[in-house]
Amino acid sequence: MKKISLVSGLAALGMVLAGLLWVGAVAGADTIFFKDGMRTVCHGKAWEEKDEVHCEHDGGLLIYPKNDVARIEKDPSAKAGSDSGKGQETGVKPPPPPAAAPAPIPKAESPPSAQTPSGVLFYDPRRDKKYWSSPTVRHDSYQEALSALAAEFERPVPWIEENMGDSNDLGEIRGILASRKQAASPAPKGPADHPAAGGIEFYNPRRPQKYWTASDARHNTYEEAVEALAREFGKPPAWVERHLGDANDIDLIRQALRSAQLDENGK
Repeated sequence: MKKISLVSGLAALGMVLAGLLWVGAVAGADTIFFKDGMRTVCHGKAWEEKDEVHCEHDGGLLIYPKNDVARIEKDPSAKAGSDSGKGQETGVKPPPPPAAAPAPIPKAESPPSAQTPSGVLFYDPRRDKKYWSSPTVRHDSYQEALSALAAEFERPVPWIEENMGDSNDLGEIRGILASRKQAASPAPKGPADHPAAGGIEFYNPRRPQKYWTASDARHNTYEEAVEALAREFGKPPAWVERHLGDANDIDLIRQALRSAQLDENGK
C-alpha cells in the first residue's frame, strides 16, 4: 500500500523548500511507476532514500514505500539540471543559458477543461476508506473505486483507468474523465446510428450483468466478456482488446473484429 506524505509550507522550512523547487524545475519531471499499474508524474525529481521513494510534487513531497514501486523513469533533462546544481555548490559559475530556451513540456493529462484541484485525495492510506470516487462515495480498494467511476461515467473500467490521468486529486480526476467523455464520440445505440448496429450494448452499468457479447451471453466483468469474444474468434484476449474499437454496440464490435481478422488472413 502506497504511503503519501505532504510537506508543509511553514515559514521555518521556506528556504529548504525553495531550494528543492529550484532543483526540481532544473532537473525536469521524473515519473514513478507502481506495481499496481498506477503512476505519479513528479513536478521535479524522484529518488530512493532507504526503504522509501521520494517525489517532489506541488511544492511539497510525496513519499511512497519502496516495495510498492516498480521503477523510476528519469527525465532526460535531469542530468543537465544536476550538473548545473553542482556548479553552484562548488562556486563555479554555470554557463549562460542558450538564446532560445525550449518551451516547457505541457502536462498531457490536465486538459484546459479539467477542473481545478479540489484538495480531496483520490487515494490516502491514512483514511479508513482509502479510495474515494467522490467526496461522499468511499471504497476499500482501487478496483471498487474504478467500478464506481465506471458506473457514474457510463464507461468500462479499462476506459476509466486509461483516461483518469496521473493526478491524485479527486477533483482533477473527475474533471479529466468528464472532459474526455464529452470529447469522445457517443457509442452507437441502434440501427438509426449505423446500418450494422444491432441495438445490443456491450456495456451497460444498469444491467445486473453489465457486459454482453450476445443477447444470451452475459458476463459480470469486462475480462469475462473479452475472453468470450477471444474464444469465438480463436484469438488471444489481448488481440480482442486491441481490435475492439470505440463502439458500444456488440454488432459493430463484432464487425471490427471480423475486419481485423480478414486483414490478417489476407496478408
